[in-house]
Amino acid sequence: MRKAIIILLALLAIAPVFAQGAAEKETTTVTVWSSAQGSNQTVFDEIAQTFNDTIGKEKGINFEAVYQGKASDVLTKVNAASGTDSLPDIAMMDATAATDMNSSEYLVTVDKLGIDTSDIIDCAIASYSSEKGLLGLPFNASALLYYYNKTLYDAAGVTAPRTLDDMVQVAKKTGKLNADGSFEVAAFVGVPATFELSTFIGAQNGLSYLVNNRNGHDARPTEVLFGKEGTYAAFLEKWKAVYDTGYMNAISSGTTAEFTSGRAAALLASSSNLASIIKAVAGEFEVGVAAVPMVNEQATGGTVISGGALFSFTDSAAVKTVLEYLISPEVQAKWSEATGYVPVTTTAYETEQYKAFLSENPQYQVALDSLLNSNAGLANVWVPSAYSIYYSFQANIVDVLKEAKTIPAAVDEMVATIEAAFEAYASQN
Repeated sequence: MRKAIIILLALLAIAPVFAQGAAEKETTTVTVWSSAQGSNQTVFDEIAQTFNDTIGKEKGINFEAVYQGKASDVLTKVNAASGTDSLPDIAMMDATAATDMNSSEYLVTVDKLGIDTSDIIDCAIASYSSEKGLLGLPFNASALLYYYNKTLYDAAGVTAPRTLDDMVQVAKKTGKLNADGSFEVAAFVGVPATFELSTFIGAQNGLSYLVNNRNGHDARPTEVLFGKEGTYAAFLEKWKAVYDTGYMNAISSGTTAEFTSGRAAALLASSSNLASIIKAVAGEFEVGVAAVPMVNEQATGGTVISGGALFSFTDSAAVKTVLEYLISPEVQAKWSEATGYVPVTTTAYETEQYKAFLSENPQYQVALDSLLNSNAGLANVWVPSAYSIYYSFQANIVDVLKEAKTIPAAVDEMVATIEAAFEAYASQN
């Protein structure tokens, strides 16, 4: 009996130790659905692991990064999971998700989470703000860039075009055809879509919008502006002039491979592709980057910020901690250096590490300058059926280039397409 009592007392004495140990092992998992592509996902995974090894270990938070495909795939999965236990705590999506997120009853705005956004660049805040507040926390910000084969340009005695008129002249000197008329080197490869048109149209007259209500940010868009204001027609006229040189390869897929292989001298792409493009070229030629050519001399608005943001569906201290970590200057600098995305926090620009990086890699400075020197009113377009409209624009532009449609007919078609999307969305919401 005495022995049993001694054992019982010993167990009672160490019970608090076990209880404390169990509490220390309890963790809160914050699930983040990621849309980072390729090597960018590897970097995002490393960022998550660093959090888990440091802040997460200290505060009992596990940052679980789960790749879910492209931004469009993530949006589809978020919409399907809404109202269920499968909805993630955070999802990385782009501006095409904004219309759905603005009407989602499950979204937790950045304002509600109480995150300090005073260090985030103005254009990034404007990009994801609506009448409901800041919908998503800017994270993977980027700018559209004009990538070009600088080695070829130097040999041809040309520089990156400042306007689309300049692009006509550059195309004539950098494009080359085989005897059968196929491209040996296309002067340019690609077909613009909503992403590019937000800049080509948005920059016109200092500031223009595709649709009303500040491209849908201030309220649900109800009117297409680019038709009556002539901004889409102005772009099409200049873009067709480039195509008519005979040196534009108007394809919508495989464009990056055409450029990195040397089969195309230039393309338009996000700054988020910068690191991967330089790596793919592997020193075969020097990669040059420049601001997007202006449609005309009056198109002084600059470049629309693109990329994506982190949309939250859980209101908790753990979610707030993960989000604050992701916009910290150290993480933003690492993300930028490894990918080409632009840091969303101004404090990242002040770190000695990032200053040294920009000094050694001046190509990365171009996207940053493009955004900071642009009209603060520029905003990406929020429209229903965003992905469908994206492809409609591409098909519409190709029809003009190949003279299957006149420019006025093409403009009318796109206005009608977007207005139909407005009507369909209004009838369902």
